[in-house]
Amino acid sequence: MRVAFHHIAYQPLAVCNALSMERLVATAGLAGLKPGARVMDIGCAYGEVSIHLARAFGARVTAVELDPVMAEGTEARIKAAGLSDRIAVRQETSAAALAAQPPFDLIVAIGSTEPAGKGLREPAAVFAALAEHLTPGGALLWGDLFWKEEPPTPLRQLVETGGFYVSHDEWQAAARTAGLEIVSAEISGDFEWAAYRTGMETAIAGWLDANPDHADAPSVAATASRVKMMFDFGAPYLGFGHYLFRKS
Repeated sequence: MRVAFHHIAYQPLAVCNALSMERLVATAGLAGLKPGARVMDIGCAYGEVSIHLARAFGARVTAVELDPVMAEGTEARIKAAGLSDRIAVRQETSAAALAAQPPFDLIVAIGSTEPAGKGLREPAAVFAALAEHLTPGGALLWGDLFWKEEPPTPLRQLVETGGFYVSHDEWQAAARTAGLEIVSAEISGDFEWAAYRTGMETAIAGWLDANPDHADAPSVAATASRVKMMFDFGAPYLGFGHYLFRKS
């Protein structure tokens, strides 16, 4: 199977974004989860967030990951953690997983691509669609990039290839429009950005050094270069926000 940038870059990361696991778990704690609470982790990557939530809150987690390589990696990590009885992995789209399950007490979407369904990117519409799959009083733990100020058009085009981003205040306004209460709204610090970027860059550099003749090495290197350029150029414009929204 083809080796992609994210298969390598995300392996060492607890959270595959500019967010520490400690802060994520602390924010999730504001949801008031009780043992046995039902949680969906959308775009779970290698499953570390699912594992930590299951351990910290005694939650029963549905971990959703469309990428087969990462879904397989998630299964392996869950088994190694001894949590196969509490975390179920679904290799499918989040829309399919949501449609097949009863409402959740917490939905986690951290840097997820189109978590409410293909083609749905407008923030208020995304939040409203996800809220339909929450229990009364359930919560949405959302994390994503935001624009600190209006970016140059080329940067916006590059960054928004796989998503749609607004300002920190606009994420919160969209949640209110969707009928959600804002419980928490925070911005990641420089140390979280540094850990995220360093983790990815170190993993990629190590893999390229060990696999210089791999057929996928050129594409991995090209993607790594593009991601670095995006974050270097985008540093004055990009922030990462993490939010807990509650359904009334």
